[in-house]
Amino acid sequence: MKKAEFWAAGLVVAACLAPFAAGRYWLDVAFMAAVYAGVASAWNVAAGFSGTFSFGHGLFFGIGAYTSAMLFSALGISPWIGLAAGAALAGAAGAAIGWLGTRYRVGGLSFAVLTLAFAEVALLFVSTFDPLGASRGISIAPPQPPGLLSMQFESAAGFFLVALGFLALCQAVAWAIDAAPLGYRYRAVRENETAAQAMGVSPALVRMSAMAATGALTAAGGSIYGFYLLFVEPRTFFGPDVTIKVILFALVGGIGTVWGPVVGTALLYPAGEWLRAVFGGRVPGLDILVYGSLVIGCCLAFPTGIVGGVGRRLAARAGRGGGAGGRTAG
Repeated sequence: MKKAEFWAAGLVVAACLAPFAAGRYWLDVAFMAAVYAGVASAWNVAAGFSGTFSFGHGLFFGIGAYTSAMLFSALGISPWIGLAAGAALAGAAGAAIGWLGTRYRVGGLSFAVLTLAFAEVALLFVSTFDPLGASRGISIAPPQPPGLLSMQFESAAGFFLVALGFLALCQAVAWAIDAAPLGYRYRAVRENETAAQAMGVSPALVRMSAMAATGALTAAGGSIYGFYLLFVEPRTFFGPDVTIKVILFALVGGIGTVWGPVVGTALLYPAGEWLRAVFGGRVPGLDILVYGSLVIGCCLAFPTGIVGGVGRRLAARAGRGGGAGGRTAG
């Protein structure tokens, strides 16, 4: 792990402990931040590591939420089994989309638009398909008794711990891929697909595996969020809002780094909630203006993301220190 990412991990761990002393409201904010951070990390596995950009992660988020909700509501199946089923279904959908993109030579921005098209088709379908609740959505009766097995808790701390577990899973997958030979294949395809193919790396397998991994992890986040709300509806889960947020968080934190999406989410999501609470009811639109200024400032200060930018500056400082030491020794 690079030095900048080591410090980023330490800051994230400290941030995870803070909400327990801050009350119910901030535990709810921390829960949402952890879910978004996990989904942003999942998005980064495909987009940041392999260059397989997606604008349609709402598709996977919605598949996870609706699969677990329907299995529990109709058949009484455990939310955790529903979560696994939704992840498997979304992973298969991601692999299929990756295969289609490779089969018909759709790459780059065109592939990202393709994923958006799938998500919008799914949104329209679920919004009009009555067995899935159509635009009314589906209310979930709280599983009983409360506890880890039913994914229902009497305090917000329980949901936050589940979200932290989800985030830890996403980070473990991201770290494992980044450190393994598979990560080198991902980066080879990202940098030059033709050259990677000449060296024996299959862009089709890279794209399919990246989309399968990101789809499965994102679906798990959707399942957890659905049972947190005890309600799922098309716009919230299949809509573009989730995708827009996680892309923004990943961009600010640093695409292609293990901890970048988590750092971006840990900075921006609580900041947005705090600004809304402080300014939202006083001067309409002021919270959005300040939030937008914060995002612009981060992008200008760290064009490659916070983690990437800090890492480069630390490396440059270390290089200058080594050079000065070498000159003194000479």
